[in-house]
Amino acid sequence: MKLDDIDSKIIAMLQEDGRQSYSDIAKAVERTEVTIRRRVKRLKDEGYIKRFTVVLDPMKIGKRIRAIIRVKTAMKEATLISKKLRAFKEVDEAYFLDGACGLIMMVTVDDLSELRMFLEKRLGGIQGVGDAETCIILEEIKSALSDPGAS
Repeated sequence: MKLDDIDSKIIAMLQEDGRQSYSDIAKAVERTEVTIRRRVKRLKDEGYIKRFTVVLDPMKIGKRIRAIIRVKTAMKEATLISKKLRAFKEVDEAYFLDGACGLIMMVTVDDLSELRMFLEKRLGGIQGVGDAETCIILEEIKSALSDPGAS
């Protein structure tokens, strides 16, 4: 199925505010609420919308350190590494990249000692994980998750 202009508008509105009512969306796209409900259900069923979620500000909930970590990996262990990373609460996002980039992830922890423990014990304990390069985020300038209207 291809997305039409109405689907694209619905998605954009939900990205801006996932709690918008279907009636508000219906008014904006000049369709009925029932039509919007059906379209959103279809978008979810067909995998265009994976889930609705809440994006928290880590600093406001007591998390003090956010970091981007690049890791050299053994590609033959990619499945095992992926499975382990999905289970770690510290990992917000993780991606295997093409070429020499390896694996890159975003993590959020309470403090530097927790970051060190994550690197040494959890990440370092996974078979196939090699050298890691850690960059601590000093300031968020732009993020699609925290400011969807900015993209």
